[in-house]
Amino acid sequence: MNKEILDKVSEIVEYIKNTPDYKGYLKTKELLDKDIKLKELIEKIKKTQKLLVKTKDLKLEKELDKLTQELNSNPLYLEYSNYLNEVNNMLSIFENKINKYFNDVFN
Repeated sequence: MNKEILDKVSEIVEYIKNTPDYKGYLKTKELLDKDIKLKELIEKIKKTQKLLVKTKDLKLEKELDKLTQELNSNPLYLEYSNYLNEVNNMLSIFENKINKYFNDVFN
């Protein structure tokens, strides 16, 4: 790839890395990774989801709802989730702007 293009992409990446949302995401992810009980809860939810897909068991569905409510009531997880959504939204905006630019140029 052209060095100039790579430099511009690097500028965008640096911009994103320096946003409060990205920094908050990294901070909360680090805290989440250290929270053993929260990680265990997330793993339990993943396992329950897999089992539910295989079995369609209503008891598992209720259990999954209960576990998900517990996860969604955790302040650290909520903060992490909010930061992650903001970062994903920012990335989506960049992607859409780049796609629109290329569409306008080539169409």
